[in-house]
Amino acid sequence: MEKQINRLLILMLISVVTLSAQGMGFMFPDTLAQVTLTGKVTVDNSLPMPIYYLDVNGDNTNEYYLNFGPTWYSPDNSTAVRPNNGDQVTIIGGQMNSSMNMNGLPMIIVYQINGKLWRDPFDPMWNSFGNNTHMMGQHADNCSGYAFGVSGTTAQNVTLTGTALVDTTYFMNLYYLDENQDGKPDYFLNFGPWWYEPNTGAKRPNNGDNVTIVGGKLQATNGLSVVIVYQINGKVWRDSSLIGKYFGGGWMRKNNSNDKVMNPFDENDFMMMGSGWNMGGMMSDSMFTRMLELNPYNMPKSKGENIFKCYEIGIFNSNGSNGMMQSGCGGMMNFGSNGNFQFHFNDKQIQAYHIDKNSLRVKYWNSQTNQWIIISNAVINSSTNTITFSNSQIASYYILTSDNVTAVEYDATVPTGYSLEQNYPNPFNPSTNISYTLPNEENIVLKIFDISGREVKTLDSGYKQAGRHTITLNADNFASGVYFYQLNAGSFIATKKFVLMK
Repeated sequence: MEKQINRLLILMLISVVTLSAQGMGFMFPDTLAQVTLTGKVTVDNSLPMPIYYLDVNGDNTNEYYLNFGPTWYSPDNSTAVRPNNGDQVTIIGGQMNSSMNMNGLPMIIVYQINGKLWRDPFDPMWNSFGNNTHMMGQHADNCSGYAFGVSGTTAQNVTLTGTALVDTTYFMNLYYLDENQDGKPDYFLNFGPWWYEPNTGAKRPNNGDNVTIVGGKLQATNGLSVVIVYQINGKVWRDSSLIGKYFGGGWMRKNNSNDKVMNPFDENDFMMMGSGWNMGGMMSDSMFTRMLELNPYNMPKSKGENIFKCYEIGIFNSNGSNGMMQSGCGGMMNFGSNGNFQFHFNDKQIQAYHIDKNSLRVKYWNSQTNQWIIISNAVINSSTNTITFSNSQIASYYILTSDNVTAVEYDATVPTGYSLEQNYPNPFNPSTNISYTLPNEENIVLKIFDISGREVKTLDSGYKQAGRHTITLNADNFASGVYFYQLNAGSFIATKKFVLMK
């Protein structure tokens, strides 16, 4: 009986890891320690979700749990398969913080098995239009880049109905569609960056939702076909015209003024080149240009920078080579006229990364000095959330950065109902923000509980005005682990989960 209870607790823990991603969609920071382990696998099939263990000492005692993701997951770009009971394997993966241990055994998020790729948890999936794994780009300091140049592939308009499958064990949630109801994905659904949300009321699906998708289908070069989502359940998700033939890229043409290239998921992100950029014919008559937004964790040379939004600019010569990738991590190109840039951010990004708008900066990577340089002539408009600047020297990488700020805030906008939001950031160390909304003046109690259900702190209480309230929890004196926070306001009770990782 005790053994069965322990297995159920393990299943619950894996469910926490697999299902707790909310909002930003990521659960694991890039500070996971990468490890390489060799040993014998034990598979426990006594529960609905198989549990994988690894014995590295050859003593028939398991030292690790292996997390391979949802039961239906398999990689599209390799022949890697889950191990069988008794298999000898070599695993490369990310070791979870000790707060995620169960019975003293650490959990490993599997990246590779026996030299074959299982998953890349840092893949910025919204950039992979041609297939659902990046073929060129790499996170951290492998700088081959994500801009893929001219692509003549056009999206085929499709309408698909099926069940949504959501994999939350990646760094960001990944969305799939099971069209034939066999419990396995038939398409990868590209919803764009985690922060993107239209003003139509359309929402990303939850795991198991029945959905009808209208989108642009791209034939897979390997694995599943990608469907760029235009509509979900009859509501517009994004304007399909922004994708265009080249998925957000465009041409700079000789003597043409203000050719515009946009971030395909934000029309307020763009660059325009003025006429004369090719220096009177010294350069090509036309160059293909692409602006891509990257996940901050994928930006090369990002250590020490508080990045909340970032971009890669690709400018391709007539021979198809990316002139920005001259050597090392990105490069720079000089033109005969200014490139005019506008970068846009939204309040979800400001909140999620805990950004102080008063200290916003835009920087570019100087490949000659190997450092980030502040663009001094940038104009920041905090009311429109835009940053604009002009320069005849264009860099491969740009970042938006700011000082952190911690504050308790109150929004007097009259809300329509009660809500308790997911904290941000999550996981956190040592501070996080918790927001709740009241439709009327109300007596509230906001409490923190540990995973055993023991109350550890009353974070907020008393009569509060109608509106949105945000309060900061400082968990310096808490132990690492999973916690819950609960709001009681009249008849309204809501509870959410969060993780402290020290």
